[in-house]
Amino acid sequence: MASIAATSLTIVGGVGAVAYLVIKYQERQQAGRDEERAKREECREEDRLVNTKMQDAVDQLGSDRVSTRIAGVYALTDVADTYGGGYRQRVVDILCGYLRSDRETYPLGADGKSATDQPRSGDADKAVESTIIAVMRNHLLKERKDDNREIRVQQIVRDDQLWCDCAFDLHGVAFHEGVNFMESTFECYTNLCGSVFKGYVNFCKANFNIVDFREATFKGYANFSGAAFKSHANFDRAVFDDFANFCGAAFKSFAHFFGAVFRCRAKFLDIRGMAFTLKKCKFNGKFRGTDVYEWGPIEIPEDNDGLPAGAVWVYFPEKDDKDDGVTPTDR
Repeated sequence: MASIAATSLTIVGGVGAVAYLVIKYQERQQAGRDEERAKREECREEDRLVNTKMQDAVDQLGSDRVSTRIAGVYALTDVADTYGGGYRQRVVDILCGYLRSDRETYPLGADGKSATDQPRSGDADKAVESTIIAVMRNHLLKERKDDNREIRVQQIVRDDQLWCDCAFDLHGVAFHEGVNFMESTFECYTNLCGSVFKGYVNFCKANFNIVDFREATFKGYANFSGAAFKSHANFDRAVFDDFANFCGAAFKSFAHFFGAVFRCRAKFLDIRGMAFTLKKCKFNGKFRGTDVYEWGPIEIPEDNDGLPAGAVWVYFPEKDDKDDGVTPTDR
């Protein structure tokens, strides 16, 4: 009997131990579920907070006051810097979208109202545009060192705040101030199709992968001297109203300038390329016989009146306020 009792107690004790372990396991599982639930709720609360901050910043971007719009730019930047992750791309998308929007307005008349009889311009938004460009520049400056290990590019923000892996869609943007992309590196596809540069734009020694400048307009000096194009470079139907400088540019793949318009000085000296075409490009006929246009090593056929193969001389009308003189008239 004693043996049976002892055995019974052992079994009961074992059952109790198993039950204890099961209870503890269930408690740990519940604690884990509670912790996960708390984390999800915390994430949802953070998302609500960040979305509220972003919406407030976007509302600021829509303000009539320049100072408020600038504050909105910095508020969005703070969201990207603080929360990182996918918020960086969202902020970049919003800022690019703002730049792509129509930001030109009529000047104010003597009565303080919009003078609709005057040309529209983006002068009132230049300060906001400059702020956005500066913010983008600061978040794209990744530290680089030269061969002597000396810092060539000074990084301003932390690595986790860089926007180098973000996609920038700037097609159709109207840049009203000078833009400096000197020695910049564009690793992926760069879409600047239809963009309008109303001031000086500097792509000197920039490095491109695939780049699209189709139908872009350069109203100021366009500097592409020493730029390197690793893949396709498309300048089809681009318009250069001022000096276009491609001296020393390297085109390692196809360079298309089909139907591009050069109204002023242009230099294509010391360029290198796999396939370079200026077919149907239009050059200003009033500069015929001058040194305004310089080529090399582009060949100039004897039967094409001093222009590269496929290019033509065009006489442009004088500029006026109605069409800005951008429509050429063939001779």
